Amino acid sequence: MNTSILTPEEWFSQPRVIAGIMTGTSLDAIDSALVEFSAESDGNHRFKLLESKAFPYDFNLKQGILDLISKPTTIRDVTKIHYELSYAYSNAVKELMKLTGLKEIDAVSIHGQTVWHEPGTSPDRRMTFQLGGVSALAQLLNTRVVGNFREADTALGGQGAPLVPIFDYEFFATGTDDIIAINIGGMSNLTLLPANCTLDNVKAFDSGPGNVLVDTAMRVLYNRAYDESGAVATTGEIIPALLDMLKSIEFIYQEPPKSTGRETFGIELIHTILDKFAQTHLARDIITTLSYFTAWAIAHNIKLFGKANSEIIVSGGGSHNKYIISTLLSLLPESKIIISDDIGIPADAKEGICFAYLAYRTLGGMTSNIPSVTGASRECILGLVAYP
Repeated sequence: MNTSILTPEEWFSQPRVIAGIMTGTSLDAIDSALVEFSAESDGNHRFKLLESKAFPYDFNLKQGILDLISKPTTIRDVTKIHYELSYAYSNAVKELMKLTGLKEIDAVSIHGQTVWHEPGTSPDRRMTFQLGGVSALAQLLNTRVVGNFREADTALGGQGAPLVPIFDYEFFATGTDDIIAINIGGMSNLTLLPANCTLDNVKAFDSGPGNVLVDTAMRVLYNRAYDESGAVATTGEIIPALLDMLKSIEFIYQEPPKSTGRETFGIELIHTILDKFAQTHLARDIITTLSYFTAWAIAHNIKLFGKANSEIIVSGGGSHNKYIISTLLSLLPESKIIISDDIGIPADAKEGICFAYLAYRTLGGMTSNIPSVTGASRECILGLVAYP
């Protein structure tokens, strides 16, 4: 049982095994990764992925979360989901440990389930809220647990997102190449890493929707959770009027720092789209247009704020959507686009690995937010730590 409060020197004195749990706005799965981190004598960090697995959300739990996000609710319902998530996360970690045979780990890191994200128009109006009990999980697993990573950054006037860029900077940046890391989850997040960049040179932000619009439309139009491999999208045609409508959304052109969520790209937008186009256009054409727009928004943000001839590393559930990836290739012909699996990081596990790394830094007393990315007034140590 890991109950000790360690100094940074003690924490970094030996390799640490951390379970990272990520549940994003796509609500597709509990993405879990068991990772060993170590600190080298030169101050650099290393990691080794021991195991990863995506555990499907229980249907009732997933539906309960969707209801919290999209419908009027009660405090009891919020509390119920908060506790149910703690047990779901606990079960995922236990299953992950069984797969490796480990009896004990050094810590668990949870992103928590975002049910509201409102970056606001000014630093004093920024809010974000994730469910999942850090203290409850520490008791269920008898180990240190770190969570609630975003709140400290928003208190300092930041957007509370994205937080993955510190991982991208530490492990992807090079002295010679321009690198762009893209995660296509519920939303699409970009990290721009110019060659030989410093931390202050890093740009990262949400470009717009990832899987969220396509997934929501698939549930309404096809009663399916998502468009597997982009199979539906490849059979349809783009609806010009719908694409023009989507391209008019102001967020796409907004200067970073910026982040978004289902409050902008969610069920209300899908209802508006279906009210306007479902009676006169084929369902597959709506899916094709939403998929094209997702890729276009990513590419357009790269052209606006990055370099279109970069090496691009794609992760997240959207990396399996062949239509989205082929569209990115056509829109960014000068770029080299690879899936993170090709460099040893399973696309579905990357964010779990990243949040495990955030906990590794937090427990070692290191800051993890990047003010140039989030807009916070300063760097800070992120997260709430609970002990059993």
